[in-house]
Amino acid sequence: MSAYTLDAQQEMLADSARNFLNRSNTSKSLPHQTDGQAPEVAKWAEMADLGWMALPVPEAFGGLSGSMADICALAEELGREVLNAPYIASAVLAGMLLADVAPQVVREDWLPALAVGSKRLALAAWEPGARFDLTEVNTRATQDGAEWIIDGKKVLVLGASGADGLLVSACISGSKDLGIFLLPAGGPGQQLFAQTLFDGQGAAELSMHAATGATLLCRGERHEVLGHLEAALDRATLAHCADTVGAMARAFAITREYLGTRSQFGKPIAANQVVQHRLVDVYVEIEEARSLMRMTASLYDDTGSDAAAVKRRYVAATKAFVAQVAHHVWEESVQLHGAIGMTQEYEVGAYVKRLALAANLYGDATFHLERVARSSLDSPVMHARKSEQLKTANHNKGSTHATSSGIV
Repeated sequence: MSAYTLDAQQEMLADSARNFLNRSNTSKSLPHQTDGQAPEVAKWAEMADLGWMALPVPEAFGGLSGSMADICALAEELGREVLNAPYIASAVLAGMLLADVAPQVVREDWLPALAVGSKRLALAAWEPGARFDLTEVNTRATQDGAEWIIDGKKVLVLGASGADGLLVSACISGSKDLGIFLLPAGGPGQQLFAQTLFDGQGAAELSMHAATGATLLCRGERHEVLGHLEAALDRATLAHCADTVGAMARAFAITREYLGTRSQFGKPIAANQVVQHRLVDVYVEIEEARSLMRMTASLYDDTGSDAAAVKRRYVAATKAFVAQVAHHVWEESVQLHGAIGMTQEYEVGAYVKRLALAANLYGDATFHLERVARSSLDSPVMHARKSEQLKTANHNKGSTHATSSGIV
């Protein structure tokens, strides 16, 4: 039903991922974890052997130079199995950002290691109270001779536990510039407070007091550096949408199977026409979300002059829609299962948690709808329309003056 289907290679990638995840018996139960480290991190080396870590890495550094469509095909399967390993946070978000902005010597040191899974990265960009806003940066970096010293606090550092390096955004002291720094994890002046998110994924708060050992990756005016961060976050947001689509599809399948086998008043619950209508509504929404996600992924092959603005607008629209559908799917999954849908022991419970978090992670629907509005108003079409309206208004104003002068 999806308007955008996978090609042969992407189908093979998805099939191999599905087979691996089925063999590895990924647990759907999410016991309380006190260290913020998801158990699936232990599978990182196996995942790397399958080429998953190399997928986002440029071919020049030992990677596969995979497209966003390739990455989303894989992410959808990870979501179907509610895998908690920080693939999107590390390989897609932080790894691809480092490939974008780092000097050659840093790329040569880190990217091959990321491709084989021997190193992991995490991005520390969000600050307390800023919610999803990357532009609020209070962390400061001060240069002391050849060394950089960083002070500040970051929150929701996804995949930070066990990461080898942290990418940190910071204001440059004595300048209006922003910078992105590579900070070795666990170095002097750092404190990492591990957390476990609602669905079992690992995150952390990062506190830096005169943290040393940082390497400056890039520096520039605010809009330039924020542009790099926004582009990286959009890629991760799109991959997250694919992960969410996979989780929604599996939650729907579990719910449909339950309704087909559970009986009331001598017949399956699924035989009830009202229940069938609710299932159809959910199915259509999931397919629409999948089509929109794949269409947006296909836009990343475009390198035109306005491609960046188009991608930004479509990613925001995709996340806004997927967030709304995720909320509806988890609600219906719980309601159609009855009380059992709320239990951790039953399989659908893990998907309810994943989808409840997915509706807000990387920005909720309201945040991304505002981005759609801003990007639409800033688009070349809108600027041309405003310019034409201004010309028309000026022309009408001139005509009025001329007519008035003639009357006088």
